[in-house]
Amino acid sequence: MDKHTGFLRSGILILILFLTVNKISGQEGFENPTRAVYVFDMARYIDYGPGFADSSVFKIGLLDNNYELFYEMGNLKMTRKTIQNKPVQLVLFRSEDKIIHTQILYVNKTSGFNLNKIKEKLEGHQTMLITEGYEFRESMINFVVFNGKPRFEANEDMIKKAGMSVNQNFLFSAIKTKEDWENLFVITDADLQVQKETVRQQQLEIERQKAEILRQKALLDSLDKEITLKEKTLLEKQKVLNAQMVQISKQKGEISVQQKTIIVQQQEVQVQKDTLTDQRQKIGLQIAKINDQLKKISDQESKIKLQLATLEKQKLILYFVLLALLLVSFLGYYIYRGYKIKKEANIKLEEKNRTISLQKDEIEEQKNLAEAQRDQIAYQKKHITDSIMYAKRIQTALIPSLELFSDKLEHFVLYKPLAIVSGDFYWVSSQGSKQVIIVADCTGHGVPGAFMSMLGVTMLNEIVNGKHILVPDQIIEHLRQGVIKSLNQVADEDSVKDGMDISVCVVDFSENTLLYAGANNPLYVVRGGELVHYRADKMPASIHYRMLPFTLHKIDLHKGDSFYIFSDGFADQFGGPVQKKFMSMKLKETLVAMAGQPMLKQGERLNEIFEGWRGESPQVDDVTLLGVRY
Repeated sequence: MDKHTGFLRSGILILILFLTVNKISGQEGFENPTRAVYVFDMARYIDYGPGFADSSVFKIGLLDNNYELFYEMGNLKMTRKTIQNKPVQLVLFRSEDKIIHTQILYVNKTSGFNLNKIKEKLEGHQTMLITEGYEFRESMINFVVFNGKPRFEANEDMIKKAGMSVNQNFLFSAIKTKEDWENLFVITDADLQVQKETVRQQQLEIERQKAEILRQKALLDSLDKEITLKEKTLLEKQKVLNAQMVQISKQKGEISVQQKTIIVQQQEVQVQKDTLTDQRQKIGLQIAKINDQLKKISDQESKIKLQLATLEKQKLILYFVLLALLLVSFLGYYIYRGYKIKKEANIKLEEKNRTISLQKDEIEEQKNLAEAQRDQIAYQKKHITDSIMYAKRIQTALIPSLELFSDKLEHFVLYKPLAIVSGDFYWVSSQGSKQVIIVADCTGHGVPGAFMSMLGVTMLNEIVNGKHILVPDQIIEHLRQGVIKSLNQVADEDSVKDGMDISVCVVDFSENTLLYAGANNPLYVVRGGELVHYRADKMPASIHYRMLPFTLHKIDLHKGDSFYIFSDGFADQFGGPVQKKFMSMKLKETLVAMAGQPMLKQGERLNEIFEGWRGESPQVDDVTLLGVRY
């Protein structure tokens, strides 16, 4: 306890000394309205680079112990609602540990915060650090007062190192040299006397703090006794834990029996897969037969049209002959000649009638054949549809139930196949304190896409549940190698490569972290009303001209964080007033707007938005969107 008291006494002495120096070197002349205007004006001249486009708001952070400057900035925000075309959001931090990423962070030396600790928190972030009252070149931008006028100095090297830049006209009015800075801090003898008196007053305050330290030492002694009692309680709980370990051993035996049952079920699934392969071959043969029959029908229709045209011509000829006979009957001079012509015409007419009768019989036979082929095609279509419906039941059985993590995480799934079976699929598995969550988009849709999705589910069962691989980038790499091997893909082929785009997330409940890797499919994380976009690698889980390792992202999770993984079917859907794609930017805005709603309500609302956007337009692709709240 003496060691703890010494640390506490030293900390208080250092804090009082820091406040003393801070009062001696503090600046006068800046008012809170002036500070607020300076911060808002400077924000317009900062260039954050291309990554700034993904930010939905422009955040200004204040590290302060009171609300005065925060209140002034709130008043100014009412008239200056946007900065660099983004809505302004103000955030107040009470300690260095609470700092999160903002575009600007303001801190005054009089507030007593540790500048080095602040810089460590901002390391790796594009945050413009604006301070007041600190030494020359200790921060990016520092406010000072000279002859009663507000001034500032800018450390351009530190700004560039953080990946930002400022307008040269802005730098023109900044303090640039050490000599200019030192001229601002000439202290008169009278000021020194006042400061000495201040030091004496603060020494009296130190003595008062010493007495407070002694009182706290007595309090620490009482806490030591309380800790001893708690240690005894902990030993009793250890005994209870040992008894629970015995119970766990019994449960392991029950788990072994369940594992044998799972092996039997896997064998049944293999039999179903073999049956599905046979059906696929039969469907291929039936489709080939249908195509041949359709070609024959087309040829027969062409012949029928040609024969009908011939019949029309023959009818016209008959009409002309009858007209000629009528005219000849009124010409007495040509009676004999007309009789002869009529006799010849009757002979030709009989021949043509016989020809027409034969053609009519042939047309009737072709009509009957076409009707029989039509009935056969209808039967084959029904048989194919029944086979696809059976394939859907098999695909549904292979996809794990989302109830595997419904008791741990609030979630929803929006799953809308384009055809009866889908090329999209989602997959979940629980391994100890880790939860694996996957959404994949296979090449194609309908029956071909469903075959790829079932191949992916089978491989994931082997990779995660069989080999116990729980790192997202390694899961995708094993899946890529499995697809290449199963489909016999070769790097130098010019044909389209079958494969899948996939997002893999692993939630570690013991570490409160989220591991993510993606092949063309990104991850959106919504926290505190702001969406963070984690980009996927631009290559699929199959053969590709880029065969680089996949990138692993590690994200610290906080209570209330939401994350979303999905296929491209939602964003690519055509609709709306002018029949355009929904687009990923509109999807981001939609997810941020509904972040506060329950997850099941979000799923229902997203389905309403999708159907409203689609309207009368056909669905263009399979749609899968999975959301989880931690």
